[in-house]
Amino acid sequence: MEKKYRFLPFAARVLRIVGWIILVVGVIGSIVYGIVMGSAANGTAGGLAGGLTGFFIAVVGVIFSFLTWVFSLASSELIYLFMDVEENTRNTAEGIAIIKEKSRQA
Repeated sequence: MEKKYRFLPFAARVLRIVGWIILVVGVIGSIVYGIVMGSAANGTAGGLAGGLTGFFIAVVGVIFSFLTWVFSLASSELIYLFMDVEENTRNTAEGIAIIKEKSRQA
């Protein structure tokens, strides 16, 4: 059996790793950035407005980090799915060719 698409498994692994990095760094960065922006806005805009701004920034950042992680992992899985579909299609075609050859010999 020949090994096709040598780069695709590597790309799928990279997408998975990058997805996890985006999730971890994105969540931590969003929370830190939200706290910093909330603290900076507290001094100028008032207590409640600054706190809400920081909270909103953190929540939106966490949501976008999570969505990016989901899309990255889904893309990685799609690459594996396409490789499996190609392999199954090739195996089915080979099986049909063998059956046709046996029926001609009989």
